[in-house]
Amino acid sequence: MQTVLSGLESGSWFALLGLAIVVVMKAADVPNFAMAEIGLVATYVGTVLNAAGISFWPAVVVTLVIGTLLAIVIDLALMRKLAKHGHFPLLLMTIGLSLALNALIGLIWGHEPRSFTAPWSGNHLDVGGLDVSWAQVVTIVVGALGAIGITAFFRSPMGAQMRAVAENRETARLIGVNAGRLSAIAWGLGGLIASTAVMLQAQSTLVSTHSAASLIIYGFVAATMGGFVSLFGTFAGGLALGIIQQVVGTYISTSAQFAVALLAVFLVLMLRPGGFTKGMRLRDV
Repeated sequence: MQTVLSGLESGSWFALLGLAIVVVMKAADVPNFAMAEIGLVATYVGTVLNAAGISFWPAVVVTLVIGTLLAIVIDLALMRKLAKHGHFPLLLMTIGLSLALNALIGLIWGHEPRSFTAPWSGNHLDVGGLDVSWAQVVTIVVGALGAIGITAFFRSPMGAQMRAVAENRETARLIGVNAGRLSAIAWGLGGLIASTAVMLQAQSTLVSTHSAASLIIYGFVAATMGGFVSLFGTFAGGLALGIIQQVVGTYISTSAQFAVALLAVFLVLMLRPGGFTKGMRLRDV
């Protein structure tokens, strides 16, 4: 049970990052490999404020605002200029951005691991003999609430418009949908979610410039399990991946954990390329 609980905690990070990826995919149809670095830049700013003695909640607000604004600026300044050239340039741009942002973090703040100290850091609960940290409780609860909130958002009229833009941008424009505004909202929402995921990781463990590389892979594995469409499938996939990873690390070897993520992608693509929740999605009529 202790292993499963740790898996749910790390799985919540993976699930949230996967949701950030899916949000941008749904609205802008762009696979964003820079999403983890966007969250990492914002989290590093938060750790600086946290270490300087700024109160926890103002530091959290600043972190989330920076993650949101950074994602919107990337969309406005870079992604839209390449949108007319097709998907491949956009894909390469996100990969290049991930490398550039990671290098920028190292240049400004260095490569030393950092933590984001929360008021509940180090506090634990004894639940029937199970040692539960408050950091685990907060991470799992925030992850679940985030998934519920995003699902509700995409069932709203604005969420339906985002899906319409992703499926056929030109047709959506013809019926009066402002594709540019919706794209900025989707990128901002993705940056907000990614910043939350990385910040939650930082309040439980250390993060560094090396954290984003593995986190983005796990996020894409979760998104793959949802077919890059299903929010429920992405969230459930992230949790399942976290549990499997912890079980493998505990009973086999920690060096095999990353291989498990890649094996999960292989199995999903071979068995259910459309995701394990294909056929279960609600559609507007």
